[in-house]
Amino acid sequence: MSIPNILTVLRLILVPVFAVVFHFEGEAKVASAIIFMVASITDVLDGYIARKFNMSTKIGQLLDPLADKLMQLTAIVCLTLSGRLPLWFIIILAIKEILLIAGCTFLYIKKTYAKSNIFGKLYTVVLFVALMLLMAVPEFSTLFELLLLLIVVGIGIFALSAYCYSYFLQHKKFKQYIKKGENL
Repeated sequence: MSIPNILTVLRLILVPVFAVVFHFEGEAKVASAIIFMVASITDVLDGYIARKFNMSTKIGQLLDPLADKLMQLTAIVCLTLSGRLPLWFIIILAIKEILLIAGCTFLYIKKTYAKSNIFGKLYTVVLFVALMLLMAVPEFSTLFELLLLLIVVGIGIFALSAYCYSYFLQHKKFKQYIKKGENL
């Protein structure tokens, strides 16, 4: 097994560890934030190592985003159940993710693959930082929390818009489908 895949498997193992630690920790979830940060670092490292040393594998391409989404989802569910995330935030994130998955599925069916872009990476970093802050610092003011969540949502919507523009408006194959009148 390659080093990037080992890091990804480690991240998958950290998901239930994170949930258990979060559940048993007090109001300040410092240990949970550290586990979350370690998972985030392994995400950056596995991608860097896979690209730099040509160690990318099909299983890694499948497991890496799965590990990322599972950790994100677990952190969001834990924070929601603890009362730290409002329902409107969860609904907006869910709609964004559903639209992204639907778009990627459409592109996959059309033999086109959506690659991550700088805006998607920025969104992931901002989301991870926001979630870590909400875990580690329970005494934020309501205004600061609202501002933090609005920034995450704004960047998420912008990233989704950038993906849509990049793959549906600029993509040559998509333009060809429209010209041919092919059913989308």
